Amino acid sequence: MKAFKVKRGGELYYRVELPQRLCPDGKRHSVMGKTRSEALEKAEEEMARWERGLDRNAKNKTLAQFLSEFLAYYKHDGGVAPSTFQDYRYHIESHIVPLLGTVTLAELDPRRVDAFTRALTEKGLAPRSSQYSYSVLRRALQFAVDWKYIPANPASSRVRAAKRRQVRELSQIRFLTPAESRAFLTAVRGDRYEALYVLAITTGMRQGELLGLQWPDLDLDAGKLTIFRSLHRTKRRRDPDDDIPWFQFRHPKTVGSRRTLEIPPVTVEALREHSAKQKVQRLLADTSWQEQKLVFTTRIGTPVDTTNVLHRFHQILEDAGLPKMRFYDLRHTHASLLIAEGVHPKKIAERLGHASIQLTMDLYGHLFEGSDKESADRMQKIFGSRDEAGPAPAENIVAFPTPRRRA
Repeated sequence: MKAFKVKRGGELYYRVELPQRLCPDGKRHSVMGKTRSEALEKAEEEMARWERGLDRNAKNKTLAQFLSEFLAYYKHDGGVAPSTFQDYRYHIESHIVPLLGTVTLAELDPRRVDAFTRALTEKGLAPRSSQYSYSVLRRALQFAVDWKYIPANPASSRVRAAKRRQVRELSQIRFLTPAESRAFLTAVRGDRYEALYVLAITTGMRQGELLGLQWPDLDLDAGKLTIFRSLHRTKRRRDPDDDIPWFQFRHPKTVGSRRTLEIPPVTVEALREHSAKQKVQRLLADTSWQEQKLVFTTRIGTPVDTTNVLHRFHQILEDAGLPKMRFYDLRHTHASLLIAEGVHPKKIAERLGHASIQLTMDLYGHLFEGSDKESADRMQKIFGSRDEAGPAPAENIVAFPTPRRRA
């Protein structure tokens, strides 16, 4: 290829005409640069795009234009839950577009991605939110690669942000002690959501699993329940054109989450009392009642708002003089109580619906520290002290020859 000098607006440029095979419309196309090397580099890039089957016009799209196209596709064909789509849209509109929206796909490179992640940190975004925004950008740009818009994903060519560790710090996992747990059950006695709190602390079920529980899932006579679904509430601002409902029932995300649990008599008793109260509430609501077979409902039978449950939960903790925590920490409390009682980690993992025992150990391994001391004590009991064992027999001592040094 040759670069020819041309003048445009009194400025000198270099132009390279592209081969005819790169111009399917029959017209001759060319690229220009301020220097000969720049023009030749652009021409080679265009040829490379053609050889890879890339869309030649897509490179001029701004990231904002591409992300709008991505969201339109992702909403209906992305194969994700509506709440996940809303999370993606929120991070794109709130964080990615304001910082990178005017950058074209051709201009977007790893250096700009690095600058983007630094800007998120500098404006005070929480580490988890910053990592999520970066993950959304990386996911979206992978679609650009698949759609032949760009040759490679500039957000995944190397690791830029440390992956969020699944091992929580000890200070981040809060739970009630056995004494505090008993005090909590005393405090919720007679509360409208008493059965919900009792079920949470005695089974370790996730909040969505609790609120998605239906009466046919329970066998109170046998003291068992089966988890078939989970209730999810959309968290992000909804678009006026959205047809996404506020509440959705979804299947548990893993096979292990679909499980049958044994429930103790104290929980069965609380659920029986709750059932009797719900029957009275159904009569009071009359025609306003919307039957969905849910165990925990509003006063008209609709799904319970998680925000209302959380506010009431915090009020109970405050009135009882117990430490403030998340509702999810009742799940941690259940796990810690089982560990304190010596239940095997595999059984705990199955009860919590973890995908593997490794996740259980990552989360709660520090609570098993006492078991290592117990192991050492048992070894001492077996072997006793060295004095009791006496000196080692001579025939058990092996002398190893000293290795020769090389000259």
